[in-house]
Amino acid sequence: MSTRAREVAGMVAGRRLRDVLVPGWIDRDDDVPEFRPQPLVVWLRLDEGLVRFASEGQYDHLTARQVTAADWADVELLAEAEDEVVLASCGEQLFGDGRDEWSCTAVRAYVSGVRAGTATSAGAPAPVMRSLALDFTGGHSLFLDPAWTFGIRLGNKADEADWVAKHGNATVLEALRPAAQVHQQTPHP
Repeated sequence: MSTRAREVAGMVAGRRLRDVLVPGWIDRDDDVPEFRPQPLVVWLRLDEGLVRFASEGQYDHLTARQVTAADWADVELLAEAEDEVVLASCGEQLFGDGRDEWSCTAVRAYVSGVRAGTATSAGAPAPVMRSLALDFTGGHSLFLDPAWTFGIRLGNKADEADWVAKHGNATVLEALRPAAQVHQQTPHP
């Protein structure tokens, strides 16, 4: 089993999701300014730090890493944009009340480049995450599909089920439940 689901679970374990942030630009060319989302990267804003997801390769797989700030300097479309680039908060649209925080209860990574029950051999292509689903307290689910025409498609369990019906036979499902990390305080002398 590859470690893609384990990596993401480690990033969200013991943390609380506060928001989902999507970059885009403000188009001020018309009478009414409009936000134009460009979700080639998406951030989960946690109680401590961010997790950055990016659509990579031929925009066909997802990478994840922990970061301290939202940055799109490596995303040519955004870095070279002539319009004002901003982040949009999507937490309320995806989960409801944006003032709440949610704990991750399950991670499902759909991975290609490995076979169920086999180890990756030397010289074989590295396993890649084709899509990712995160379940949160309150029955909320977030599905990330990096192969969407416009970048990373953000969806829910129905979008995940649709993706699995279309592409699931070419992937291996890795599912984990993140363990809650206990933050211990050390006494001061």
